[in-house]
Amino acid sequence: MQPGANAAPRRPLEPLLSWLEAEQERWFLWLPVLLGAGIGGYFALTFEPNLLTAVAPFAAAVAVRAVLPRHALLGVLTAALVALTLGFALAKLRVEWVRAPVLEKQMRGVDLRGYVEQIEPRPLRGQRLTLRVTALGDLPDDARPARVRVTTRVPAPSLMPGDAVRLRATLMPPPLPPLPGGYDVGRKMWFQQIGAVGYAFAKPARDAEAAPPPQTLRALAAIARARQAIGRRITAVLPGQTGAIANALITGERGAITEETNDAFRDSGLFHMLSISGLHMAIMAGSLFYLVRLALAAVPSLALRYPIKKWAAFIAILGATFYLTISGAAIATQRAWIMITLMFVAILLDRPALSMRNVALAAIVILLWRPESLVGASFQMSFAAVVALIAFYETEFARRWTMDAGRGGISSLPRTVLVYVLGIALTSIVAGAATGAIAGFHFNRVALYGLAGNMAAMPIVGFVVMPMALLALLLMPFGLDGPALWAMGKGVEAMLAIAHEVAGWGGADRLIPEASLSALLLVVFGALWLCLWRERWRFAGLVPIVLGFAMWNDVSRPDVLVDRDAALFAVRDGGGELALTASRPSYTAAQWLRHDADARQPGEAARSEHMNCDPGGCVYREPGRPVIAFPVSLGAVADDCSRADIMIAKIPVPYRVRKDCGAALFLDYFFFWRNGATTLHFDDDDIRIVTARQVRGDRPWVQRTRKDQ
Repeated sequence: MQPGANAAPRRPLEPLLSWLEAEQERWFLWLPVLLGAGIGGYFALTFEPNLLTAVAPFAAAVAVRAVLPRHALLGVLTAALVALTLGFALAKLRVEWVRAPVLEKQMRGVDLRGYVEQIEPRPLRGQRLTLRVTALGDLPDDARPARVRVTTRVPAPSLMPGDAVRLRATLMPPPLPPLPGGYDVGRKMWFQQIGAVGYAFAKPARDAEAAPPPQTLRALAAIARARQAIGRRITAVLPGQTGAIANALITGERGAITEETNDAFRDSGLFHMLSISGLHMAIMAGSLFYLVRLALAAVPSLALRYPIKKWAAFIAILGATFYLTISGAAIATQRAWIMITLMFVAILLDRPALSMRNVALAAIVILLWRPESLVGASFQMSFAAVVALIAFYETEFARRWTMDAGRGGISSLPRTVLVYVLGIALTSIVAGAATGAIAGFHFNRVALYGLAGNMAAMPIVGFVVMPMALLALLLMPFGLDGPALWAMGKGVEAMLAIAHEVAGWGGADRLIPEASLSALLLVVFGALWLCLWRERWRFAGLVPIVLGFAMWNDVSRPDVLVDRDAALFAVRDGGGELALTASRPSYTAAQWLRHDADARQPGEAARSEHMNCDPGGCVYREPGRPVIAFPVSLGAVADDCSRADIMIAKIPVPYRVRKDCGAALFLDYFFFWRNGATTLHFDDDDIRIVTARQVRGDRPWVQRTRKDQ
């Protein structure tokens, strides 16, 4: 008899079951990933499911899990199904919860009344106001937006959050994407219940006839007034861009930061330091934790009898909550507060403070609360950085390195400094690698010298800027904050100098062309597989990462681009560059060039030998390519019809004229009014049309035209 003849046959799934069993402690980490996959599936739809259709799969998944036996693999699969369907249902429930009217068409000089919720100063002049609307012209309640955002050309210094105001404004529906698949600001505003944007030339006047604001708004207004008072104190001590940045780091108000400063921080890889996130919350709350613990440890009768570490953690939670409140409670700050609070709660419960499980809990809380945050770059980048850093510091190399550093002691100060510098470098490398693909996908740019910028600026932020910000806040009620703000200002000035220096290096900001969503999803999935598992099979995550980067640029580049108002056009020439019809700078032109990884300014892109423009419009002629006309008058339409292969008119053109035109394709103003930004792709002998409306689908945040209704 052969040895092992009586052995039980090996089941096909046994290796998989063994791997899963070995990773049982890490199963929980995949719960937010599965929730996010369900939420992402909802936002990927091009139609809007009804509430029953969205919730029924979750109920069915729960029923299936309750009925089926709890077999190991079957239990994992049914739990995954429950999480996926829950994410989908949550996204739909959130949409119904925030559903509010959106303005359907432009309204000029309309009488607007409402309560001021937010005041944002603009870098040059004026203010941007977010108003909770109480009256808008003669619109009925069921057609009136809940909130509007209005830019005033003249600032009103005495205006405060909570004030009832009235003004005459020109309002428009939320802006459409500048190109199909581009950034959808309308969707973001939908979840903020902002149903219109616009401008006013005169200062808003107080509305004496208005009723007192709602109780919730009074509380929010009191917080906003406190933020304004803090901001005024900061900018009184620290004028110019130093004060604007210091104010942004304490109150979250970034409106006074100029575009030049933003560009310098962006190009140097330091832009993340201008928005309050995990870095600032960790330094602020961590400094308070260690300060309180140090003070309590100085009293032996307390240190020896009571859990002063837990006391310090509790006070740090209160401090983090206060910082969240005065910083404006932006989504990124809320996320940072949740994560830092979970860390200190873990200390209160005698658990490890910083762990992958705490990060997963924070992600679950945020996805349950605001599912729409999943599709934002802020959520993706912050969690990518934290997950990658924790995964790195879980490795054997990092554990040995940190243990050796901890044994350094005071006598080995140079070694401790070296370890700290290397720690900043490794942290910057790991976080940069984790967020690089996401930043490239959303912003089409990579800061090549981000490591150098972060290594130079991080010690200043960690040891000077944020600790002095904390000290200034503690001393501000007593009027003793001046020296702390002065010291903070010196740190901010050093940050500014580093940002401008690094940004000035040649090629500091590298543009990368638009990437496909499928490539990003492959990279993210591979990175999660690599970071969330512990056994050796996690290295299989390198395969989708490599595949994702291999197909990164597998995107069809449009041959013709038309903006959402049919006012700007671009044609891709034989050399692959875009030729614009207008040289004036605009948001749309900048977005088109950025998506193309084209560093030229709009004026340069408009200088093409093939694009000829006159008062009647523009005509693009290049040998071997279709002749494309962009007329702006009916007379120009008549002239161009006989010689153009493609007609794209800025104006409405009667059907009879379009029918009699000899062009193979004729699109006029009404087409773009219904469909938004449009691209044309020349596929062999066919012309493929892609519109923003087609990509966005029929969703609640997509404006409908009369033809749709």
